[in-house]
Amino acid sequence: MVTHAKGVLIVVCALLCTLALMGERPNVPPTPRAGPGPEPALDARSTLVEAFAIEVNLPALAKLGVSPIGEEPHAVSVPDILKCLGTGQARVIAGAKAATQQDQGRTLVETKRTTYLRREKGTASDVSPYQTGRDLSVSAREVSDKAAVSVQFAFNHAAFVQNAQDAGVPPDVVSWTWNGVTILEPGKPEIVAATQDEEKAVFLVLTAHMRKP
Repeated sequence: MVTHAKGVLIVVCALLCTLALMGERPNVPPTPRAGPGPEPALDARSTLVEAFAIEVNLPALAKLGVSPIGEEPHAVSVPDILKCLGTGQARVIAGAKAATQQDQGRTLVETKRTTYLRREKGTASDVSPYQTGRDLSVSAREVSDKAAVSVQFAFNHAAFVQNAQDAGVPPDVVSWTWNGVTILEPGKPEIVAATQDEEKAVFLVLTAHMRKP
């Protein structure tokens, strides 16, 4: 139930995942072959992609000497964000993970919440639905002689933000939508997108992990 909203609260959550998240195969005996021939090809290795949206206070970045407009050599980096997380000047506001095999299309992980709110003295016609949640879809392929991974991603996140001016009204819903293609070094987190206002910035950090078949 939302803290400052009174009335009816109905929450519906759905979580959709692919059945082959980690690229693993069932432990079943091989199918006998009718005659001689080449051995069946092994499954391609899978790529696990982690996505995190992290909100960072700009004054904390300023204390680290980070340029607010990305000027080198003081442009914000993942270590800068980790330092802010360690001092409580940053927080992870959303995260998702999805695994996909090369040339197997896109993998989708999705969580949705629909909340119906109305005021204490309202009628049925005053009820309004609010949808929050997040989804991540990814596809990946190995490049540069398997030293890097090309990742196509789409990350969406929506969340409640309570109106500080009037706690008696339903909260606003703020959302982020990021999509694109990036080259990642396996195991190394990278900033791939960001938004910024006067007081804070929200960074999307992706990490790709190669998994053997």
